[in-house]
Amino acid sequence: MYLVSILASFLLGGIFALLMRTSLLSPTKHIVSADTYNQMFTLHGAIMIFLFIIPGIPAALGNIVLPLMLGAKDVAFPRLNLASYYFWVVGAVFSLLSIVLGAVDTGWTFYTPYSTTTNTSVVAMTFGAFILGFSSIFTGLNFIVTIHKLRPKGMGWF
Repeated sequence: MYLVSILASFLLGGIFALLMRTSLLSPTKHIVSADTYNQMFTLHGAIMIFLFIIPGIPAALGNIVLPLMLGAKDVAFPRLNLASYYFWVVGAVFSLLSIVLGAVDTGWTFYTPYSTTTNTSVVAMTFGAFILGFSSIFTGLNFIVTIHKLRPKGMGWF
C-alpha cells in the first residue's frame, strides 16, 4: 500500500516538475504567472520531500526488506504499521487540500516571515507535514522493535 501511494505521489510531484520546466522553456514567453510558478515550485518540493522521499525508503522498502533480512514473517506491530499508513494518507490529504484551498507559495520549508504573511493555506500544509511526521515516527518505532525482538537467535547488534 505504501509503495503504490508513494509512487502516486511521485507522479504528482513529477507533473509539477514538468509544469515548472515547461514554463522555463523560453525567457520571453510566460506560460504561467510568477505566483503560479511559486506555487508549483512549493508543491513540487513539499510533495517530493514529505510524500515521497521521507516515507519512500523506510516505509515502502523497509516493510518489505526488514522482515526478509531478519527471517520474520512480518514486522513486530502490523497494526501500528497500518496506523502509520493511515496517518500518511491523512497527512497527504491535508497537504493536497492546501492545493484546493489556495496553493502554498512559500517554498517547501515554509520559512518565516513569508509563511506568516502570505494569504495562502500554509496552515493546512504544515498540519499535513506534522501528521506525516507522526507516520514516520510510528514506522521508525515499529522497525526498532522489530529489529530488537524478532531477530534470529544468535544475531547480535553488529
